[in-house]
Amino acid sequence: SGIRDLRTDKLGKLVTISGTVTRTTEVKPELLVGTFMCNECNREVSGITQEFKVTTPAVCPTRNCGNRSNWTLIGDSRTTRWGDWQRLRLQENESEVPAGAMPRSMDVILRDECCERCKPGDKVLITGSLIVVPDVPSMMNP
Repeated sequence: SGIRDLRTDKLGKLVTISGTVTRTTEVKPELLVGTFMCNECNREVSGITQEFKVTTPAVCPTRNCGNRSNWTLIGDSRTTRWGDWQRLRLQENESEVPAGAMPRSMDVILRDECCERCKPGDKVLITGSLIVVPDVPSMMNP
């Protein structure tokens, strides 16, 4: 299906869309699971799953510490997991654009082995799960 066919009923479902890649970003690292050092008592806390932004432990588990905000990421810890990601801009194919209309486009997030598989100008079929990615910086401003 095409970009014009995407609706809320497709959220969370596996969909395939066709289009032309118009832009790609460089491949960037993504923190998947973090290990943090408490800067108050030096305890290492691992297994912190990340959620769209760097997520630190809620509270230090050490008795009588209570730290909630003073953490350092241990990026090279064996329990910290990283992945690759890349954003590309997908524009609907000319054949799918109604007469007199502007072509629609959307951003697609690629992960791990899917990165660097296409370049601008490529016509592609992308299969994945349709999600809404929150604009985290705008959520931080009241």
